[in-house]
Amino acid sequence: MLVLISNSFLIDDMTGSGLWLAALGASLAIPQFIFAGVGGVLADRLPRRVMLVSGSVIGAATMVILAALSFADLLEPWHIVAAGVSFGAALGNDWSARQAFIANLVHRSQLVRAVSFDQTSFHISRVTAPLMGGVLLASTGSEGTFTLGAVSFLIAALLLMTLNPRQDIEEHSPPVWEGISEAIQKLRSDSVVSVVIVFTAVNALFLGGFIYLAPVFATDVLNGGSIEQGTILTGMGIGAVVGALWLGWRGNVRRAGLAMLVTNVLTVLAIAMFTFSTVLAASAVLAVIAGVVNAVHITLGTVAIQTRVEDEMRGRMFGIYEMAWGFFPAGGIVFGGLVAALSPEVSLMIGVIGTGVVTVAIWIFSRATRNYTLDQ
Repeated sequence: MLVLISNSFLIDDMTGSGLWLAALGASLAIPQFIFAGVGGVLADRLPRRVMLVSGSVIGAATMVILAALSFADLLEPWHIVAAGVSFGAALGNDWSARQAFIANLVHRSQLVRAVSFDQTSFHISRVTAPLMGGVLLASTGSEGTFTLGAVSFLIAALLLMTLNPRQDIEEHSPPVWEGISEAIQKLRSDSVVSVVIVFTAVNALFLGGFIYLAPVFATDVLNGGSIEQGTILTGMGIGAVVGALWLGWRGNVRRAGLAMLVTNVLTVLAIAMFTFSTVLAASAVLAVIAGVVNAVHITLGTVAIQTRVEDEMRGRMFGIYEMAWGFFPAGGIVFGGLVAALSPEVSLMIGVIGTGVVTVAIWIFSRATRNYTLDQ
């Protein structure tokens, strides 16, 4: 996360162009989406530790190349975008393997804690990365930032090499698309996992739009600027850290399916109230609340996949799960178009209503989700 944020700061400093920032975002998102399915298949056919170590080595090699170009004063914006493609492809392969790997590392009874702490580390990096990235670039320059990035990737690879849990490798190796098709068949047969994927796609679209609209709300509704924007996004990040830590401390939620439904309703309600807020303090508090309950929702959904899907298919299912998260950048596009035609408040309320309707429909019609417990 720190490396990615630093790259966005650097390309903005080099070009001052929104188009280059958009190109960097696309260079990360598109390969990650494309490689998610392939990475999921590989995570079931290869040792997941090997995949994770390989991803860290690719990240280190990419950082070394960027550092060398920077030291030689040859670094161009397109080099950073090209590196984004490398990172995006590596993330597409890495993420499915990492999520599936967690279930290989800990006992089933400890999965909630393990996933919660994994989510906590992600959200802490999301909150601190912008500040740390800016400090690194200001104090060490691009050369030092890339060098430290390479070192951090190598340390991660060395630590991962010390882990070697048992894993059920897929016995037969059909073509990639056939492997994904098998996971889709499993998805159709398990209504709880299907609901998790639907929730993920809908929430990714909605939250992507919410984060896109944060600067618009900061300027047009709160009559502020970058401070107000940063306060809202930081508040949601801090809330996510608190939510993940609380769930990790609690260690278990007996009625997990009901908890997923309730936390999604609370997320929608918090953002609906945010829509009507014209005071920064109230908006920040609502962003924190949305972050808390959404983190609990995401963690429980992740645990549902880990506990309900067989080990030899878990990587592919997380590949589909990652592809559902691919709707996140689409949220910015959809809501950007809505804001161009409507007000920020109306645009966000459309998202609130749409997400709310999906949540209520699942609550009413999916008895399996309402009754799902972690013991199943």
